[in-house]
Amino acid sequence: MFVHPDAKETLAVLDSLSIPYRYYNHDLARTMADCADIGADVGARHFKNLFLTDRKKSVFVLLLLCPEKEFRTSDISKQLGTSRLSFTTAEQMTEYLGLVPGSVTPMALARESAKNVRVAIDRDILSMETVCAHPCTAEASVALSKDDLFRFLAHCGNDIAYVDA
Repeated sequence: MFVHPDAKETLAVLDSLSIPYRYYNHDLARTMADCADIGADVGARHFKNLFLTDRKKSVFVLLLLCPEKEFRTSDISKQLGTSRLSFTTAEQMTEYLGLVPGSVTPMALARESAKNVRVAIDRDILSMETVCAHPCTAEASVALSKDDLFRFLAHCGNDIAYVDA
């Protein structure tokens, strides 16, 4: 099976943590519509991944949001106790996550450059049993249990907050 070169780092971390996953190669999938059927064979669902920053560009947040929900900056900013959040630039995404727009994923949190990124998780994601995420490329996905995703996040060590979106 071909494994996309940009996915190898993520898969190595998952393997080192003994986290089981199902790997999918697919065409470039940068939108929720592109991701809709990926992982459906195992009941997995993708969620939105939004990389945000405050006005001062001093706080960076990776928001994991249920796919049917809209990002409301005032609601999320207030819950996180930060000034108004907005989308980062492509350059900031590359600097902190090592990613390009359309490939944002919590799997990038394993990278040293992402250690100071805060994670905000929509509480409704807790109801998902199996989730899908890009393994640092939008040309592949991994399906894993929600519990294993949270084990991965704990390993990364980033601050995590839960929000009602």
